[in-house]
Amino acid sequence: FAEAYSAHDWARAITVGLEIEGLTPDRSAHQYNLACVFALSGDNEGALDWLESAARVGFSRVGLLATDPDLAAVRGSDRFERAAAAVRRNFHAAQAEVERRFHTAPPLLFLPPGHDPSKPSPVLIALHGFGDRANGTPTQWRRLAAKRGVVLVVPQGVRRAGPGFSWHSADEADTILGLTFDWLDDRVAVDRERVVLAGFSQGGFMAMALGGRHPELFAGVIPVAGGYIQEIDAPQPASGRGGPRFYFVVGSKDDAAPQNRLAAADFTAAGYDVELKVLPGVGHVFPRENRRELRKALEFALGE
Repeated sequence: FAEAYSAHDWARAITVGLEIEGLTPDRSAHQYNLACVFALSGDNEGALDWLESAARVGFSRVGLLATDPDLAAVRGSDRFERAAAAVRRNFHAAQAEVERRFHTAPPLLFLPPGHDPSKPSPVLIALHGFGDRANGTPTQWRRLAAKRGVVLVVPQGVRRAGPGFSWHSADEADTILGLTFDWLDDRVAVDRERVVLAGFSQGGFMAMALGGRHPELFAGVIPVAGGYIQEIDAPQPASGRGGPRFYFVVGSKDDAAPQNRLAAADFTAAGYDVELKVLPGVGHVFPRENRRELRKALEFALGE
């Protein structure tokens, strides 16, 4: 499906998409993908049929639905608006479940040595990769945060994925981020001008996406080996204050390296202060042997 989609072979994408949907008829993501390729093929009624079906089986990604260029041909129609309303209802129901699961497994909190609870502290929020857990946070983040006098907060996704958890979507990660800030405010005095969001792999993608959504919340963002889809994730122009600083880190042998180069160029063009570090000979792994690079990334993100 992805190959046909990338080649703009909509007929082939529809054929493969229908085969996939037949094997997993309750997967709303597959039905949503079919809505997209039907719309791109010019079959608007077919697109709306599949979009309505996706909503019926629980599709809840309101952010994607609102901005996805694939659905431009049907956006604004009465049927689209009704389907969008159903997706919003699904989203609110999902939010309630996310909140319940969040409080079942709250974030991990690491205070630096000599932490003074009476003084606002800089904060690093680190998002794990797909299939990982909060307690799998690389020790490099913990050591670096402790050395720099930064509070480290590690939330966890709430969707089971292999041995760990997934962030599922930017919308769901956004909900978890908001809950994390509320949870943190009850425990730590936060220096709101010095909050950094970081993440690895899927967590890196979410860090980039949420940093772009909420530039007012972060001094800097450190996406490590995260993905980037220009058509969906392209940044909005930076505000007058410039927005957060973005420090992209990726291995030269990582499939995400070209995406990171494109993301760095797009964020720079949008007016953000950007650095890109491509680590020679490194694949899709957390850069455990590159402590100096992580230190530079955190210093850059904090504006030091």
